[in-house]
Amino acid sequence: PEEAKSFAEFADRLGATNLAELLEAAAAYTATVEGMPHFSRPHLLRKVANIADEEEFSREDGLRSFGMLLRQGKIQKISRGQFMITEASRFMSEARRAAH
Repeated sequence: PEEAKSFAEFADRLGATNLAELLEAAAAYTATVEGMPHFSRPHLLRKVANIADEEEFSREDGLRSFGMLLRQGKIQKISRGQFMITEASRFMSEARRAAH
């Protein structure tokens, strides 16, 4: 609960509102605040699901938004099932400031 609360505050501070932005913010949070440069897609989807209403986003919406972030180059696949956020993400510089 504490972690979900702090991620919710983080996402709110970044102005993340839609599902793609929340996933991108979750990736930035995971990389900078949690210190985990690599993450799985289910890790991000769970993090967003913990702060969003169940009815708000479906699993399909999450997968679609994740795929969109991959195509936009904001998230990059590094190995099977492992991803990382890239400098193309507008949330990275803000996330670094928040982490320090």
